[in-house]
Amino acid sequence: MAEQRKDELAPEKRQLALAADFGEVYTVVREGQLMEPVRGRITLFQALGHLYEMKKGSADWRITAMGYRYLNKVASVSLVSPQSVIVDGAEVPNPHIERNKRTKAIESVNLRRMGIGFSPIGAIVVIDKTLFYNVYTYFIQSVQAKMARAAGCAEYGIAGKAPDKPGSWAWYATEPPLGIWIDYQNDAILDCLQEHTQRQRFGDRMATTILDRNILKDHPAIAAAQVHVKAGEGGIKATVVVYGYRNTQTPRNISEIMKQAEAQTEAKDFEHREEMIVEVAPEDEKQALEETAVEDAVAGAEKIPDEGAGKP
Repeated sequence: MAEQRKDELAPEKRQLALAADFGEVYTVVREGQLMEPVRGRITLFQALGHLYEMKKGSADWRITAMGYRYLNKVASVSLVSPQSVIVDGAEVPNPHIERNKRTKAIESVNLRRMGIGFSPIGAIVVIDKTLFYNVYTYFIQSVQAKMARAAGCAEYGIAGKAPDKPGSWAWYATEPPLGIWIDYQNDAILDCLQEHTQRQRFGDRMATTILDRNILKDHPAIAAAQVHVKAGEGGIKATVVVYGYRNTQTPRNISEIMKQAEAQTEAKDFEHREEMIVEVAPEDEKQALEETAVEDAVAGAEKIPDEGAGKP
């Protein structure tokens, strides 16, 4: 029944166009429209913000959110936000942002995003991810990372019992009764506090950056995570093969697919992959923080009026 429904909703015809060592390539006709397959070899450059190394000297190179957006110019995966997200078992408007009652700073973000696009064989695939982004958690992780590199900047302990050493100490709970005492005048901790302020400002945008990167990373049109880099003209670079289809998919089609994915019904005329992300690797989260800060700086610079504008 599911196969019959699939044919009725999205009738398509496939014709073998090429047989090669790597497999077979078909032309696809869906609802009378020829879908032209596109295969692109895209070069990414570290200097352009497309690549980053997980840890310095690790040779583990990954693609940034900016890099995935660049690849998506060929893949053409539509990134959309459903109307609602599930928080503590209840359906609430998407995104769901919790703010500090006094300062109004962002404390946590629940965000759901979908990536709707075509696989290399022309099938519709929906990558559906929900992220719980807790600003406090990543602040604690940032402090713990500094503790490993800057001795004396913070100490584990219990509330009410500050370290018996010089310092300007402040308490942050982790797992009761334990927590971390930070020396808030230490340069390493000042860096953590600056990052924490950025997370409080950009939490919703960071959540979007993290989700979009993970969606594009997992969508079969791109499906590239770790890359092999080489040095050459333009600096460190990597080449990624991306697949796309030129088609007549309209915003209305995309909206209908998104609604089907939200409906949680078993009978769907596309592949639907769901994931709940509750923790992001610290290196990936920090990279998203840096990208968001750069984007904000660029946007701010673009808003500054030219002092000479309008002058004779």
